[in-house]
Amino acid sequence: MKKISAVLLIFIYGFLTNVFSQTIPIIDVRQNNSSGEPAMLGQIVTISGIVTTAGNFGNSGPGNVQDETAGISVYGSGFAGQVQIGDSVTVSAEVGQYNGLTELLFSNPGASLTIHKSGCEIEPLNLSIADILGQAWNGLEEYEGSLIRLNEVTINASGNFSGNTNYNISDATGSMEIRIDNDVTSIINTPIPSGSVDVVGVLGQYAYSPPYDDGYQLLPRFIEDIITGNEPVIISPVVASNITTTSFSVYFNTIRTGNSEVRYGITEDLELGSKIIEEDTTYHVVLVDGLDPLTKYYFRAYSTNSHGTSESAIYSVNTANPNPSSGTINVYFNYGVDNSVAIPGNEAMGNVDFKAKVIERINSATYSIDIALYSFYGMNDIADAIVSAKQRGVKIRVVYDNRTIQSSMQVLLNNGIQMSQRPAINGIMHNKFAIIDGRDSDPDNDWVWTGSWNWTSGELDWRNNVIEINDPNLAEAYKTEFEEMWGSDGDTPNSSNAKFGPYKQDNTTHTFSIGGKEVGLYFSPSDNTENQIETAINSADSSIYYALLVFTSNDLFDAISGRISSGVTDVRGIIDNINVQGSEYNNLLAISEVFEYTLGGTLHHKYGMTDASYPSSDPVVYTGSHNWSAAAENDNDENTLFIHDIYIANQYMQEFKKRYNELGGTTSFVVPIITSVEEEGLYPETIELGQNYPNPFNPVTTITFFMPERAEASLVVYDMLGREVATILNGTAEAGLNVYDFDASELSSGLYIYRLKTSERIYSKKMMLLK
Repeated sequence: MKKISAVLLIFIYGFLTNVFSQTIPIIDVRQNNSSGEPAMLGQIVTISGIVTTAGNFGNSGPGNVQDETAGISVYGSGFAGQVQIGDSVTVSAEVGQYNGLTELLFSNPGASLTIHKSGCEIEPLNLSIADILGQAWNGLEEYEGSLIRLNEVTINASGNFSGNTNYNISDATGSMEIRIDNDVTSIINTPIPSGSVDVVGVLGQYAYSPPYDDGYQLLPRFIEDIITGNEPVIISPVVASNITTTSFSVYFNTIRTGNSEVRYGITEDLELGSKIIEEDTTYHVVLVDGLDPLTKYYFRAYSTNSHGTSESAIYSVNTANPNPSSGTINVYFNYGVDNSVAIPGNEAMGNVDFKAKVIERINSATYSIDIALYSFYGMNDIADAIVSAKQRGVKIRVVYDNRTIQSSMQVLLNNGIQMSQRPAINGIMHNKFAIIDGRDSDPDNDWVWTGSWNWTSGELDWRNNVIEINDPNLAEAYKTEFEEMWGSDGDTPNSSNAKFGPYKQDNTTHTFSIGGKEVGLYFSPSDNTENQIETAINSADSSIYYALLVFTSNDLFDAISGRISSGVTDVRGIIDNINVQGSEYNNLLAISEVFEYTLGGTLHHKYGMTDASYPSSDPVVYTGSHNWSAAAENDNDENTLFIHDIYIANQYMQEFKKRYNELGGTTSFVVPIITSVEEEGLYPETIELGQNYPNPFNPVTTITFFMPERAEASLVVYDMLGREVATILNGTAEAGLNVYDFDASELSSGLYIYRLKTSERIYSKKMMLLK
């Protein structure tokens, strides 16, 4: 059977229009109230997905349906007996609950079933028992009803399996129960395995009373769900990295040892052969070389041991552009930044006129412009530039949100520019990207423009960031996403084929090498973007900074909390809307430094950065249109970039420091020594204490000093009588530029001296406080 993500096989766009307009992601039905009951209890809902159980527990028993977001049981005569595993279906039914199990009541009035297609397949979620037991029964119960795989578990029993019986199982993280239903005759009376096995099944629940926070059961469907073969089993993710013009390396892990193999080709037939490393391991790295530059390759990972072979899904990767002049990444901020924390020669661009910049980029187009916008009003100068491009022969295509046509978008329509508009489904088309010349044959003129800024006059006083990148491979990935929403690869949109929100496929390349930098790209909701943000947070060794419009994701809060528990102490954030339902602001405030943005306008950013001052710890910035919320993850059309680069991270840190200081933040920042910059002679050769800025000041000023290497130091402030009034540092100073914000709110106006003491000597400078 062909393996395709579940929800993506549900509709050809426009098919069953009435049902389509009402369909919601299953994850929305998984929300519980404080009693552990479905928040939508008693409501009739319409969901679409792939059948994962069908008559396995009797034709009158529950079946299960799963989309890309979650799974759910469908209970009642008439459903399980009508479907087969692998059917793509749409189901309408009332939301019910039985002993903690959320289900759709197919026997109740208002229920309906449509079967669209057969032969689809769902990959089980690889989880631990701790993952299952840790579900938020009073919030998002995300795993119940889904097809699950537990690896390396022990069934704590002996003899043969019996029907209608629960068995305790355990793994390294905890214990729970599997239940052998009386209708699963292929398992009943077979020997219970004595060693470790893998078990696949749908996750049910049987709890006796509110709040229904226990009683989870894994229900195998047939004997093949109890896996004793001991083959390696590849664990997601499978990652392509170290991409060059002629090679890439594939990294993956397996549960058990096996060899390492990657098969590859320029089509999904993987016709070019394979690279094999025979050494048995659970950590696999395979170099695929001898490739052509600027070419898209498909690949699949394999691992084989004496018990069998495991294989991954098929992925794609693009080899790098050999042109050294391409690969430029420009970062723009529309408000001031703090260049005091800039790596020499890497000053961030603040106070940028976004409107002028995007018009400049539009005016550079020679062949095509593809634009995906959530909002477009009060920007007729931009609209006129687009119309002028059309008049000079540039091909223009526009994707737009499902909303009343706004003024600047109307200008485009009035001039014959065609548009594909998101239909009335849950969520919004929240992108703000443009692709310049991505449809011509010249790979060197392809630009992508994206970020947090909507093309509206109403956001001119909002804090935003924009990033534009010159790379043909990235432009191709954005074009693939665009054309999925456009509905064709031609000049005319096709609404019957256009897909938005949960109906899109994960069909783009995710990893790129751009100007020597590793860049990741993920679209929502098809690509599990939040998992990628969580992975970036989990990689933090020293620091996590973020600036966000909203933060409501419990999983991302848990990731930050976990890194703090693991010893990451430098965690700082800024959130604009702290009062939105589900905000994590108070939770973050209890464990870290976080500010509510209370100044003029709106902080509209959606960026985070990990280890921004530590080049050896893989500094990474994650930015785009994706708010840290369930809507962005599950419903909206969004894009997020992950840029692994110390220079880009440093530029975002300059923006973050400015906003952080404006809100009263005064913790230190570190600017590292970069070898290539050092070789250019841009750093001092010895310890150097800088003049504070601003000076005079009231009440906060920035003090900097440079250290050629890590060493013990103290930084102390004295009044003119020689009395110590503040100790800023008494400990270890990092190699590089050390930046401290000194708050003199408690001091009187006057002249002060600040002194840096090291093992070599004492350095002093004066500063003036004027209140």
